[in-house]
Amino acid sequence: MLHWCHRKSKLLFLVIITTCCIYILISSKSDNGPKHKKKVHIAENDLPLVLWWNAMPDDYGSTSLCDWYFCRFTTQRKHLAKAKAVLFYGSDIDISDLPLPRSPGQLWALLHEESPRNVAFMPYNEWLQHFNFTSTFSRYSDAPLTTYYLPKIENLTSPTYVIPVADKSGQNNQGLVFFMQSDCDTMSGRDDYVRELMNYVTIDSYGACLKNHELPDSLQEQQHDYLNNLYSPEILKLIARYKFVLSYENGICYDYITEKFWRPLTVGSIPLYFGSPTVKDWAPNHKSFIDISDFNSPKDLANFIKKLDANETEYNAYLQHKFNMVKPIGNERLVKELRTRNSSLYANNFFQSFECGVCRKLYQHPIKIQMASEIHYQCPHQPVYPRMFGKVRNNEEWLSAMELGKCQANILDRFLKRNLKFTKDNFTKLLNDEMILGKCLA
Repeated sequence: MLHWCHRKSKLLFLVIITTCCIYILISSKSDNGPKHKKKVHIAENDLPLVLWWNAMPDDYGSTSLCDWYFCRFTTQRKHLAKAKAVLFYGSDIDISDLPLPRSPGQLWALLHEESPRNVAFMPYNEWLQHFNFTSTFSRYSDAPLTTYYLPKIENLTSPTYVIPVADKSGQNNQGLVFFMQSDCDTMSGRDDYVRELMNYVTIDSYGACLKNHELPDSLQEQQHDYLNNLYSPEILKLIARYKFVLSYENGICYDYITEKFWRPLTVGSIPLYFGSPTVKDWAPNHKSFIDISDFNSPKDLANFIKKLDANETEYNAYLQHKFNMVKPIGNERLVKELRTRNSSLYANNFFQSFECGVCRKLYQHPIKIQMASEIHYQCPHQPVYPRMFGKVRNNEEWLSAMELGKCQANILDRFLKRNLKFTKDNFTKLLNDEMILGKCLA
């Protein structure tokens, strides 16, 4: 009897639950029916307005969806006072053409993937502190571009361009080292180091700097559009023929790592690298490249790579990202970065990614206004070179340029804090006065 009562209670409970579920389902469908559906309209004028101050064409304008957020983008300067944010591309900044006076609460955002080679005032706090959002090569910027020059993780592991060691350098009178640059006399002393290294090892040099080899006809045209052909099959096949590739950056900044490092890794050659002091944080494995800064001179480097050239087993130890089928990349930081980074950033559209980063920030409640600093753009304030016997020929010129950049940053800081428009003549006069008084050397 007790068993039957217990069973009856369970059945009654199930009936009640089922009835409630049916009622909720019917109610839900009714609420979502066509006659009750509510449409949400967003007036375009209510969207945050973002103004590109430079870099974009005059007729540029769009309304973009960034994740769940809409923003309007324009280049029309007449809208400056209404703009919630103003965007700058670092390489195109004109210091006598800045959006002043700056409205209260207006965000300034800086995009710059390059080293400060052509913008000497860029790496200083006095300038950077006026920006509230940055996208630079530094891992500490708001939208880092550290691995921008590496399209995808498969570049590192794919055997597509790998050539057996026996078929690499040394065949058909080919040099041991590949070098191709047309940006000469850089602030990193690249030409001076390579010129000295040429005394101790054979280097095939393509491009305008220290040229001793002609590019194949198929690559001549690509040289005129270099940035759009960084990973063309033709250039990758040429690099792959060499055991060693000189991968020497034009600027020595933390996390500033360009295609010069990633391309040899892509084709299964060993980079001879000088550049970012933090490159080890991003290399596929502990032994993936040869760090020029580890050697006392170009002669020592040449002796090392000659020994490596004669030892196939030791040479292949640098190519585990190609040959290790179980775990080709041991650097978990790099793996995580490549798997989680914003995909739109690496489809040759870091401008769009930058826009969306700023757009998302404008939807913060409240918006966190922060000031950028040198950690967003970690570059030394004096030229940095590897150890070599000779001197860098244009060292004094670069040293003067960087000291001038510091002075420019100080003057810009003063003008920006006044929040009043100034002319090129205003800036130049104050700069010249301070140089005459020796204040730029302080």
